[in-house]
Amino acid sequence: MIRPVIAALALGALMCGPAVAEDASDRPTRMGEDKEKTVFVQLIVKACRGVTVPLEPTNHGKDYNNEKPVTRAESMAAAIATGCIDVPVPMEFLAEGMSPNACLGHGGYLAAMQFLRQRQDLREFPAVAAWNCVITDHEVVGVSTM
Repeated sequence: MIRPVIAALALGALMCGPAVAEDASDRPTRMGEDKEKTVFVQLIVKACRGVTVPLEPTNHGKDYNNEKPVTRAESMAAAIATGCIDVPVPMEFLAEGMSPNACLGHGGYLAAMQFLRQRQDLREFPAVAAWNCVITDHEVVGVSTM
């Protein structure tokens, strides 16, 4: 009695397998939206001045039990207080439309670092404090594309 059920499940998995594989695409989309819809990613970098911190031993005699992590709002307020600026990265700089997942992860950080390194007018701001990915349905038009 169990053998026909197992055989039916295995046959169903073989039939549904290619259909499920076709639905999983690498196209960037928003969660819950149509997979055919194209989205555009705008990368905004919070660039800060380069600072030199003297090397000090870490974790020597420090008790972390009573410390709380810094919230995002506190981190952004500290970055603004130290003179960090927001720099939008042009769409032409991003390689063939970066996916939202890549922008939120290492790809966004690496693109921000490369952009700040290539711009001569931002030489004073080589450090990436944070980056923000704005996902839109339309291409962001800047001064360089007009």
